[in-house]
Amino acid sequence: MEAVPHGQASASSPPPGAEQKLTIEKFADGAIACLRFAGTIDESFEGKKLGGTAAGDTLVLDLGGVKKISSFGIREWVDFVTTANKQVRSMVLIECSPKVVDQLNMVANFNGGGRVFSFYAPFRCDYCDSEHRVLLQLDKDHEIIKSMKLAERPCPSCKEGMYFDEDGATFFSYIIGQEKFELEPEVAAFLASKLNYAVSDLNRKLRIDKIIEGRTTYLRLAGDLDRTFPREKLAEGLEGTVIIDLQSIGRIEPAGAAEWRGFVKMVSPLVDQLYLASAPTSFLEKLASVEDLGTKAQIVTLTLPYSCGSCGTNSGQTIEVAQHHDTLKFATAPELKCPTCKHALQCIAGESQMTALTTLPRSTATSDLVKTIGILRERALATQRTAKPTVNKDGSTTAAAPPRSSLLVPFLASLLAVVVAAGGYLAYQRMNKEPDGPKTKLGVITSKSAETRPAWISSDTQGTASCTDTKDKGMSCVGVSSISARQDDAEDEAADAALDAIANALAVRIANPAWKLSVIPVYKSARDAKLAAFDRDPSNTSSRRDVREARNAVGRMLRATSGGAVPAAPNARYWEEYTGSDGKRFLAFAQVTIGATELAKLVEQYTAPQTALGATAVSMFPLVGWRYPKLDHGAIITKLGTGPLQDLGLAEQYVVVSVAGRDVVDAASFAKLATDEHTALVGKGGTLRLKVQAADGAPREFATAIKPPEVDTPNTGRGSGGRNTGGGNTGGINVWDKFGGGKGPGRDDPTQ
Repeated sequence: MEAVPHGQASASSPPPGAEQKLTIEKFADGAIACLRFAGTIDESFEGKKLGGTAAGDTLVLDLGGVKKISSFGIREWVDFVTTANKQVRSMVLIECSPKVVDQLNMVANFNGGGRVFSFYAPFRCDYCDSEHRVLLQLDKDHEIIKSMKLAERPCPSCKEGMYFDEDGATFFSYIIGQEKFELEPEVAAFLASKLNYAVSDLNRKLRIDKIIEGRTTYLRLAGDLDRTFPREKLAEGLEGTVIIDLQSIGRIEPAGAAEWRGFVKMVSPLVDQLYLASAPTSFLEKLASVEDLGTKAQIVTLTLPYSCGSCGTNSGQTIEVAQHHDTLKFATAPELKCPTCKHALQCIAGESQMTALTTLPRSTATSDLVKTIGILRERALATQRTAKPTVNKDGSTTAAAPPRSSLLVPFLASLLAVVVAAGGYLAYQRMNKEPDGPKTKLGVITSKSAETRPAWISSDTQGTASCTDTKDKGMSCVGVSSISARQDDAEDEAADAALDAIANALAVRIANPAWKLSVIPVYKSARDAKLAAFDRDPSNTSSRRDVREARNAVGRMLRATSGGAVPAAPNARYWEEYTGSDGKRFLAFAQVTIGATELAKLVEQYTAPQTALGATAVSMFPLVGWRYPKLDHGAIITKLGTGPLQDLGLAEQYVVVSVAGRDVVDAASFAKLATDEHTALVGKGGTLRLKVQAADGAPREFATAIKPPEVDTPNTGRGSGGRNTGGGNTGGINVWDKFGGGKGPGRDDPTQ
């Protein structure tokens, strides 16, 4: 950034020699807030009171205008940052003035647990006797800061050389103890687009987060929209309902706008509906015309800037288009109350921004969809957040404050199940980052199965798998092994990883809410725990064995239950041999492809319910192998009503493995075996026996005795002295035949 003249007077500057009173400007947009300080921080600054009002996810403190901090002001400041940091997940200090840097170097906990992202270094020019400031950022200037030496640079006033006017070892003593870090994309976008801060290109690079819930795909964009916008990559495979969250979009460059228009045209024929959420004013001005939106896109919510004359807060407020369309179409902003002080807000959007609202089509999105967008945004943020420790002045680390919203996640997750009836499955993918996994220095490639790696291999991260849609709406999944001493062992592991990815992708495609609520909980916790243990320490023999055993079980079960839809062997294989200090080792890759017809059959097969004896069941789903790796057949109870199986003690999510010793291969065989066995026992009596996987451990038997029907004993009419003492005349009817009798021991046939 160019040097900034130091101490230039403005129309509102106090007379020379007078201290400038402290002013604080407030800006907010969603979960991000910024406080801009200017003037003198002294004892009149009520630090603890202001800190107690902090809320949201990220608090940015702009300290570029701080001219002086008194001794009592330091006390109030420490109270402020300490209190505020407890209220938010992270706190970032930007554009710290040299006076602030001095206090960071001298006062313990002056940062309050926050991190310094940028600061001003003082420079002096002896040629024109002027002082200037140069802004440094920890992301792009970290190496220069570590050297504690700043080179001369041209003076903005006279163009002669000016020099760094401080002792480097003293001035940088606090800063060099802090690790390099980058602003989160949504924070960088907020600063760049909403407050016109100069943020490095690295921090504004577009990032895309993706969540799939049933037939809804949620995409969250954070960063600048420029010529690098990956429209082809983003459009590939989109279908159903697509939601694009624009809340964290930064600047929109002309080339980026052109790429966006191309993206909308590409996906319009592919999707049912394209909903755009939290569109900022820059998007409304440039990309919200009828031609830009096309036939499928519509803006569900938009963000307008408002200001509160009472508490001075400037904030971006989310407006539902469907609810306020009759107001917006007249270029008028809805009347809103300040969330802080409850006074009336005033919209401060420009005329061109308001004019763009007049052509917006009325949104057809329901209020439930708007709630869903908020919940999915919370999930995306919760997934991508990583709390980084703060490096203190003494070199120790302090854990970052937990997200304020973290307590809401369980509630929001349950609410989402009600709103979209999508159960508990979440497929999350970060599009511009390869999945983390065990990475090893493998050594030198000494042999491989082909001259070049096949095009279907997109990553060599060990122990991972990924899927892509094929042109015919089918699916192609690629598994990567971990490093192995044997080629066949590595190939088997890669194939199992690919099959596990197929099963996981099937779970994403299943939209049946009852299935999601009943089947996914059977395996999800076990799968998550084993993968998490493997991610923490890929070299751990136990965690690696657990994952391999589970994936092998999934692959075995998928082949056994797919009815031939899944190929018996991978469609393609590839391996590489490495030679290093540990000798020869192998890395293998496997590709499994399934067509659209086979996918549809599998979804139908695994979700089709069958009923018997008051119970509803579906066929065993392969991912259950993560919890029960020794099972390869069965039927999962999804609903249990009054009937013999409920009396037997069965419960939902139990897996019925066999009935009367005969294997249950799927839901249909369960219904037939259970019904036939019960019918037979009702006629003759006996014991109803089911082998059931009820919890962790081996399957156990559930049994109950069924009594035979009672048969009345026929009265022969014979009594003492040959008289009929039975009290009734048979009327010439053969009583023996009437009661279904037959020959028996010690009895004469009365017909003879």
